[in-house]
Amino acid sequence: MSTFICTTCGTQFAETDQPPVECKICTDERQYVGWQGQQWTTLEALRQSHRNVVRLEELGLYGIGMEPSFAIGQRALLVTHPDGNILWDCIPLLDDGLIEMLKGIGGISAIAISHPHFYASMVEWAHIFDCPIYLHAADRQWVMRPLSFGMARPRRSVTA
Repeated sequence: MSTFICTTCGTQFAETDQPPVECKICTDERQYVGWQGQQWTTLEALRQSHRNVVRLEELGLYGIGMEPSFAIGQRALLVTHPDGNILWDCIPLLDDGLIEMLKGIGGISAIAISHPHFYASMVEWAHIFDCPIYLHAADRQWVMRPLSFGMARPRRSVTA
């Protein structure tokens, strides 16, 4: 079973044997499906073909992205603070080097997502850092991989 990731928008879906037939986010009238049709990858495949990039934007603020660019080129922002670090938005890739670096500067205390194009692999991030995800209640329909799906032990639920 795999958690497939849409290559157009970067959203990770719940664990299945086969890729979903379509991406609900991309088939919405405000998005698109590419000329090649619906395509999928996995986090494992992304780890082989892409890498995380961290840039200091200003003191206490880091931009986290991927190279080469993937999906819609999402960038997350990490706000560091002595009381806990906050990840604003999410990207599809989370690799061992980034995990080690983030844990070295205090981990992530919470994830806040601005809108569905940044849901990406938010469940992976929340699982690794054992932190809650905060989403707007109006966007719950766009959560393609619920936080509790496939977890070995109960985790904090997605919060409005």
